[in-house]
Amino acid sequence: MRINAYLASQLGISRRAADHKIRQGNVLVDGQTAVLGQNINTSESEIICDGTKVTYSALVNTTIILYKPALYVTTRSDPQDRPTVMDLLPRHLHTLKPAGRLDYDSEGLVLLSNNGQLIYENTHPKFETEKQYDMYFSKPVTSALLEAFEGGIQLPEGIAVADRVQQKTEYAIQVVIHQGWNRQLRRMASDCDYEVTHLVRTRLGIFT
Repeated sequence: MRINAYLASQLGISRRAADHKIRQGNVLVDGQTAVLGQNINTSESEIICDGTKVTYSALVNTTIILYKPALYVTTRSDPQDRPTVMDLLPRHLHTLKPAGRLDYDSEGLVLLSNNGQLIYENTHPKFETEKQYDMYFSKPVTSALLEAFEGGIQLPEGIAVADRVQQKTEYAIQVVIHQGWNRQLRRMASDCDYEVTHLVRTRLGIFT
């Protein structure tokens, strides 16, 4: 197996990212600096990447959909020692990597995979992957709120705009975005003087 394909499958990164690590000299094969295009024996070679041994896992091209509860961090570990999505998985799935993040306070669909290309295509901004959410508020939805989400709201990163938005109930909307800024929807709502009481992601790209 080529070294970049091995790193992509085991670390949940793209092959391009794996090639970058190899070019930077951050990958060792049996104590020697790896080279681009190098073939390895996955059962015998010792692979070190960024100073850490990469242990072979038979979970090749494995992708799962997880429903994340609120108050879990969408990372493999957390410096503040908060619960992470890994705490919701059996041990043999801990090599999977989350495709992007879902806010600590939010819940819903999280994609985890060791397919680096799939993660790349669902997280890189150039692919404009759609994300769908149900948003619940502490006061009734108005036409002004819907118009603001559709028309765009100025945030420090730029204009935050919903691709589509529709009212679900008196206190809830369904919104689709392809942008993915930190706590974007909550900040958009706050700018409209709305408090989000519940935020649920229901779709990421083709995954529901």
